[in-house]
Amino acid sequence: MSLPILIKPLSFRLGLFYYFSFTLKTYIKYSVIIALLFLSDLEGMCFSLDSLSQTNESYDSIVSFEVDNFNDLFYKHKSDLLLNNVGPFGSKHYFSSTRYLFDVEEPTFSKSFYTPIKALHGVKPFTNIKYVNASRKEQLFKISHIQKFGEQISLYFDWDKVNSTGAFLNQQTSVSLFNAELAFKSKDDRYEVVFTNLIQRDFFEENGGLDSVENYQNQIYTSEQAYQVNLNSSNSFVKRVDFGLMQRLDIWRFGSDSIAGGKLFLKHQYHYSPGQKVFYDNEPTSKVFNDLFIDSILSIDSIYNRINSNDLSLGFDLGRLESKVQFSYDLIDYYQSFGLDTSYYSSFIGIVEQYSFSNNRIKIKFKYGVDGYRSGDLSSDLTFTKNAKKYSLSFKGGYKLAEPDLKYVNYSSNHFDWKNYNLSKEGIGFMNINLDLTSLKLNFSADIKVIEGALYFDSLAQASQYEESLLLSTFSLGKDYRFWRFHFRTAITYQTTSNTIIAPLPELSARQIMYYEKKIFKKAMKLQFGVGFSYSTDYYGYNYMPGLREFYVQERTVLGYYPSIDVFLNTHLRKAQIFLKYEHINAGGSLEKSYLVAGYPQLNKSLKFGVSWNLFD
Repeated sequence: MSLPILIKPLSFRLGLFYYFSFTLKTYIKYSVIIALLFLSDLEGMCFSLDSLSQTNESYDSIVSFEVDNFNDLFYKHKSDLLLNNVGPFGSKHYFSSTRYLFDVEEPTFSKSFYTPIKALHGVKPFTNIKYVNASRKEQLFKISHIQKFGEQISLYFDWDKVNSTGAFLNQQTSVSLFNAELAFKSKDDRYEVVFTNLIQRDFFEENGGLDSVENYQNQIYTSEQAYQVNLNSSNSFVKRVDFGLMQRLDIWRFGSDSIAGGKLFLKHQYHYSPGQKVFYDNEPTSKVFNDLFIDSILSIDSIYNRINSNDLSLGFDLGRLESKVQFSYDLIDYYQSFGLDTSYYSSFIGIVEQYSFSNNRIKIKFKYGVDGYRSGDLSSDLTFTKNAKKYSLSFKGGYKLAEPDLKYVNYSSNHFDWKNYNLSKEGIGFMNINLDLTSLKLNFSADIKVIEGALYFDSLAQASQYEESLLLSTFSLGKDYRFWRFHFRTAITYQTTSNTIIAPLPELSARQIMYYEKKIFKKAMKLQFGVGFSYSTDYYGYNYMPGLREFYVQERTVLGYYPSIDVFLNTHLRKAQIFLKYEHINAGGSLEKSYLVAGYPQLNKSLKFGVSWNLFD
């Protein structure tokens, strides 16, 4: 492997970067003003009762909160799996599951952040506001809004803000995410344009984990703030911005009308996305680092990248059948504070085929790198979905072959220096099956991955490649049931891995939710009171390296085998959902087992209050 094709040296300290920073600030200022004007127009407007019913259905129970749509309120789980994080909500995290390890999802700028109100597109203005407050000074605020202006213009935006001081020293987290779409289409629907904007700003205090795990296991102190950590003043900052422009033009229409007939269309997408990841290393001699190369006092280790992406597609849509050919070109500027300063490009060709019949849909995607750094890369997958009255079935399978990202190939910082020019492409074959039996309230899922040349960070947090094959599998079974006014959800997950260190997975994970439900005040309010229980068998979960902001393998600390119990009270009104939750209520005498990441204890008890409020009418 050689370095990317050098077009011209380019530092992100140039005036162009500052120009876009100034443009971004101006854009945000006027976007907020416009958004406030839109919100002020809500009063006196009517709302579809059918749409209201659809929305409130997703707020119906604590089960749907935790399992489906409300990870921002009850954020500890995803697909019934416990979150592995290094501190409070918003901190660096991962899920120990085949689906999320060695992720194969294509990075895409136009991907919308899911929210339940996206399903309400086309009705009157609607806003949802969520707020959560926890006893450890943890706060979450989220506002989502969707609105149409006539038949041609629509607006959607979603803003999330999370702030928490954490429980241990130097553990504060502050995360902000803004995502917006403004769309326009002509009266005859021959032309459509969508402007997208994404702004992500993450700040993390990096404490490097406990200085002495033994002291914590022996419970020497009663206060978590009394335990020493490896880093007391270091922190990291992540910023990503994306400006997007997507256009569709119907070149030719044929048939009786736009619905029964077909069309030949041309689509174009352009994205400009600068980003940066910076680690402020204020304690370079800490024992959390193995090497020191540049400065023993302080340093700023950073990676900057700027992406210009163009995607052009030509295709036809016959209603049930849609087919298109895609041409893509990416130009990327990449800069490390102590290493690479380069620009490189990649060009791709691909096809997308989609066929719908009855309640079934088949979609095939294929993408191949024809030139540039990612020449020879391959991404292909097949998706099949079927929705029937008594069940729904989805299948996705495919293969991905990708050149290693530059951070694996060539990296220089105050503590790390590697040049891995002999790395080969990473190949991932994957399959996912989901089956929901609606009448039985039973769901089954299976995820299988086979990985050749897996890229990972070894026990010294050095970028490495595993030369043998990795085989991972996850099988999950969940059941919702009730007895009188008592409701239950039971979920069991079984996992296998061919290498318990490089791809650590707990063999068994279990989750049980039980709650009592009753409607009061003439059935105007729904009340739920219950308990949630999570458990997994022991495994060697990952450690975390602050200097890289990456997880790496370790085989000293065994994680898992510790139950986590939560108690909750949930109330549901017509427009609002209010809850109380006492999280990790069983924390106490067995805290030596309470780790989700090696060296980072699971946070102690926390009382949470939250509300989700729908604004309409």
